[in-house]
Amino acid sequence: MSRKMLCKVKKVLHCILYSKFKYIHSGFRRPNAIIDHMNIKTIFLVFAMFITAEQYAWSQQKVAKHPSGPMADLSKINPGQYDGTWWNRTPIRLIQTNMSEIDAQMDVDAYVKSIVDASGNVALINVGGIVANYPTKLPFHYRNTFMKGDLIGELVKRLHAKGIKVIARFDLSKVNEKIAVQKPEWLYLGTNGKPVTENGQVHTCVNGGYQQEYSLEILKEVISNYPVDGIFFNAPGYTTTDYAGKDYGICQCENCKKRFLAMTGLKLPVTAADPGMREYRAFQKTTADDLFKKIESTTKKLNPNLIIISYSEAGVNMIRIESSSSLSNEYEWNYNATDHVKTILGTYKDRMPSNLLQHFLALTYRHISTSPNIERTWVLENMLNGAPLDVYVAGTLLNQEDREFFPIMNDLFRFHKNNEKLFTNLQPASDIALIKGSAQEYRGLIKLLTEEHIMYDIIDPSEIGSDRTPRKLSDYKAVILGDVTGMSDDHIAYLDNYVKNGGKLLVTGFPGKNDGTGKPRSTIALQSLGVMPDYELFPRTFSTYLKLTANDHAAMGQNEFKDIGLVMMYSDMLKLKPLDNTKSYMKLVPATRFGPPEKIYIDDSQITNTPGMFSNTYGKGQSVFIPWLLGTEYYLKGHHAHKALFVAAIKNLLKVDMSLKTDASPLIEMTHLVNRNNAFEWIGMINHTGQVGSSLLQPVTIQNTTVRFKPLKPVTEVRLMRSGKKINFKQANGWITCVVPQLADFEMILYLY
Repeated sequence: MSRKMLCKVKKVLHCILYSKFKYIHSGFRRPNAIIDHMNIKTIFLVFAMFITAEQYAWSQQKVAKHPSGPMADLSKINPGQYDGTWWNRTPIRLIQTNMSEIDAQMDVDAYVKSIVDASGNVALINVGGIVANYPTKLPFHYRNTFMKGDLIGELVKRLHAKGIKVIARFDLSKVNEKIAVQKPEWLYLGTNGKPVTENGQVHTCVNGGYQQEYSLEILKEVISNYPVDGIFFNAPGYTTTDYAGKDYGICQCENCKKRFLAMTGLKLPVTAADPGMREYRAFQKTTADDLFKKIESTTKKLNPNLIIISYSEAGVNMIRIESSSSLSNEYEWNYNATDHVKTILGTYKDRMPSNLLQHFLALTYRHISTSPNIERTWVLENMLNGAPLDVYVAGTLLNQEDREFFPIMNDLFRFHKNNEKLFTNLQPASDIALIKGSAQEYRGLIKLLTEEHIMYDIIDPSEIGSDRTPRKLSDYKAVILGDVTGMSDDHIAYLDNYVKNGGKLLVTGFPGKNDGTGKPRSTIALQSLGVMPDYELFPRTFSTYLKLTANDHAAMGQNEFKDIGLVMMYSDMLKLKPLDNTKSYMKLVPATRFGPPEKIYIDDSQITNTPGMFSNTYGKGQSVFIPWLLGTEYYLKGHHAHKALFVAAIKNLLKVDMSLKTDASPLIEMTHLVNRNNAFEWIGMINHTGQVGSSLLQPVTIQNTTVRFKPLKPVTEVRLMRSGKKINFKQANGWITCVVPQLADFEMILYLY
């Protein structure tokens, strides 16, 4: 008898027993056939018998849910090493404390204890630049007037004693106004010809002597006197805005004018409408990269073991990015951290992301925290994509006015510390490569991939075909090119060859609209798309649709589109003609009437022959081309028809068979990482429930999620690391299946061989 049936019988017996006592004690003698013919002793015996049976059934069920036998000893796992460095594909828990001037008076022991208690193993502290927190001997390096003794010397010594590495932070974008008066040739000048001053600090220029030369003297002084483990540069490159966001325009200092003329032969532009702006953008990148390469060379000569971190990809070991809130009207980008760390991990095998979580609400509200629940999500996205944990506070951990996130942070950092081996020497097991295009387009594609639980990497378009990427495009089951408008001829040739040799390519938007230098192209350059090169631009217009035909339903999925006849399109679109063997889908219905209601019908005369999607066989491979911004549409509205089109393109037209299958809620973000030493693999799950509009609340527990995939090797044990439980699984034909009983904030399903 099932436990469910036993419970029902027990209820009946309970009612009978209750009724018998009720009648006896009330003095009533109502006729009741069952009660009158059963004595109390008999009822008790039967009741006890069923309770015993029920307990036995329940115990058997628990045995089925929680397999017996000891769990494997994780301390014996050997994850191996990635490249021998302490920072690349290793378990880092970085805490950045941007100390204010008055923090120089702090209790150093209490500061160190706060980092230890938070399970940090790397501390990033501000050393020099705007303020020197050590006794500098350089005449143009402003020394902290609140400091007594040597703050950095004490911090480095005591943090190292606890096994915590130290990254020295520098901000060379500004100098104290007392120095600026003496060195006007170092300064940035706005288009009004004046320097920019904020709170006694004056903006400097990339091409001025402070950043080009004096910064190296500051570096030499610090590296020669303190055994720091790395350096970080804040606000690199051309800083043209103040902290409030006001833009002062293109720097008009003499250094910029002379260098731009020497490099391009052109006069420095003043506004974006002036001639030479395309050349100026290239000039900005080249000069900023050159400065970082100079800094890298100087640093590595002084100490080759130091790592360099900044927001540039040139001359650095770790690329800094930020997951932060702001005072905009938009909701927080839930996948902010995933977006950032996947891009670095998918693009560079010799770089790591340093994706910091800004603890504060916004730049203009640095003394309070953003939502603890979005902070939790972003830290989890770092962790479950195999990236370092990275939290940044203004001040120290000890002097925050809003501390609600800290128990969450300590819990997640502790979990990471206790399972360091599982975050060592990892690589993602992804089916799809997403080439990063325009912002809203790739964000919409990230949402679609995540909600459909399709495992994906992100690659910067500049590295298409590069040997810097951890994987070649041919290693993926398919590649998505999401509105990548700027592509060189080499990139286009590489993608065409990728398809010709058997690759599967989904393209959205306006691919290769510009060449590698930003110069516009007038034709479609990708031959693998199967369309004629000439196009006409259809501008975004209200009340525009794409009409599905019977043939469209048959090709893209009768069941998926059985209730969909029109698809909204509020996007620019390329009007293209297919080549002879190319298949086309949907028909453009432009600018239909939307009022008054009596006049809003659509008749056949309004339906054009302009296709809204193409599929093509090119060599051994296939392509699907959606010549409008599908991802942007989904990012803005999350419409079900746009998701159906995306899924149809991937699964029904390109016929990509995914390696992970699940019935998980779309609100569960999933990742799949494998150990490069073949010691284990795991699937991460992040619960994104709890968001209602702009409110970010605690996630709601999700029950019974089935996960099925093909592991690299036969599995001997499956363990839920967050829950601390060993669970049952089924293994057949190379597939392994298990059920996650509940998902609170996150879970990590560990598969041992």
